[in-house]
Formats: sequence, C-alpha cells, structure tokens
Amino acid sequence: MIKTISLSILAITLLLVSMVAIAEPPNMDYYPTPSAQPQSPVDNVISILLDQGFAGAIIVILFLWTYKTDKNNRATQKENFDKFVAISAECSGHMASVSARLENIEREIESSKQLEMMNVRKG
Repeated sequence: MIKTISLSILAITLLLVSMVAIAEPPNMDYYPTPSAQPQSPVDNVISILLDQGFAGAIIVILFLWTYKTDKNNRATQKENFDKFVAISAECSGHMASVSARLENIEREIESSKQLEMMNVRKG
C-alpha cells in the first residue's frame, strides 16, 4: 500500500519535472516593445484573435452562438413568465370561487348542526 502511494507520488513528480524541463519559452511576439504605439483594448483583442487563427475563429463563432442562444432564451423566458402570470391570475380567480363555496358549505353545516341540536333538545 505504502509502496504504491510512494511510486505514484514519484511518477507524478517526474511528470511535472519533465513538463517544466521541456516547456517552450514564452512567445515574445505578444510582449510590446517600448517603441510600439499604444493600441486600444479592442485592437488588442482583435489582433490576439487573428493571431490565433483557427482557434480564434472558433472563439468568435462560439461567442456569436452563445449570444444568439442567450437572446432566444431570454425571449422564451419572458414568454413563459407572461404565461405564468396569466395562469396565476386565472387560478387566483378560481381559488376565490372555491373559497366562497367552502365558506357557504361551512355555514350550511353549522346551521344543520344547530338545527340538529335543537331537535335533540326538543325530543
């Protein structure tokens, strides 16, 4: 058990050391030189996306798809909320009707109980 754990730790350590040892140096093209003119953040984002090539195109496409999907979801959510409000108002009306009927039934039961008690006292 301890031997397995120590071998696992050794393997992970060697993997991490080998990754650091063979890592590529940083790409110096992205670091601005002192003589470079300052660019706006929008220009920086556009240049980064263009430098990425295919990956940049995928990022732009995913952004557009996410924006469109989010817009559609918001419209659907608003529709569903409006439907919910209409159904809630309708249910409230029905519940008021049921409540009034229950109160009438309670009054009738009370009056029948009182009538029964009066009949028992007489008889």
